[in-house]
Amino acid sequence: MKAGTANVLTMNALRAAMLVGIVALTACTESFDLTLNYQTKSTPTEALVIDNAAGSVRLRRTGAGGAISGTVKIHASGFDKASQARAAAEQVEIGERINGGELVLTVEIPQAQRNKFFVVTFDLWVPDNLIVSSITDTGRVSINGLTVAEVDTTLGEVALAFTSSPAGKATVVRTSDGLVTLDSHEGDVDIATTNAPLELFSVAGNVRASTTQGDITARLVPPPGGEVFLSTTNAPIDLSVPREFGARLLAVTSAPGAVFISSDLIFRPSNSFPDQAEGTLGNGAGRVDVRTTGADIAIHR
Repeated sequence: MKAGTANVLTMNALRAAMLVGIVALTACTESFDLTLNYQTKSTPTEALVIDNAAGSVRLRRTGAGGAISGTVKIHASGFDKASQARAAAEQVEIGERINGGELVLTVEIPQAQRNKFFVVTFDLWVPDNLIVSSITDTGRVSINGLTVAEVDTTLGEVALAFTSSPAGKATVVRTSDGLVTLDSHEGDVDIATTNAPLELFSVAGNVRASTTQGDITARLVPPPGGEVFLSTTNAPIDLSVPREFGARLLAVTSAPGAVFISSDLIFRPSNSFPDQAEGTLGNGAGRVDVRTTGADIAIHR
């Protein structure tokens, strides 16, 4: 067995053990769910950051200016009595730290309860003049209609819809073992996950996206002279770009995979084999670099 494979199996075993431990904890101990109507005390003018220990985050757009509002759900478990779980949930606070025009929301768990299990879920309406970021250890992140600077989670899906990147910067997405979906995004993106697919639709900007053991489906609209970098392992890549997009192209896979360049693109090959294609799309102004192993690559209009 290769060392890399052994490491993956070890990590998967550890994650499985953690999940079993959580299931056993919630099955054998008391828990309590507390849902709060929430509105921030501070009104940021530039950015919002959700800094969450564990739990999902959902951010949706509302009109410019005004307060950030919605619901916060606190799940507390690992207690001998339901009354203890309820008391612990009620002691959790949402901290607000203002830094210039940026507001950071944090989850404050009482010191005496930090050996217990807490999950905090944010579901907030956010003014559309703010740039948002979500940083959480575990949980799904969903953002709709907002400008996104960063999403960083683990073991959670990330879904961005009708979003954009900050001016002059890329939206950065990091997760693991979680599907990443972008649907109608304006601006550059830098995305990485593991052991999960990437689904990128109507992304208008430079794209750098990687995963392992997961399909990549990308319907992209790069800018003139733009760049596209896609990478996975043991899974196919399906890339669509406009016919008029020009780029130096390199597509590489390994047997039994093959590279297919559709005739509806203007492609002039310089070095092509069944498992590799190198050449020029259109005027060659940009760059496309697409790589996988053991699976097909299809590039088309």
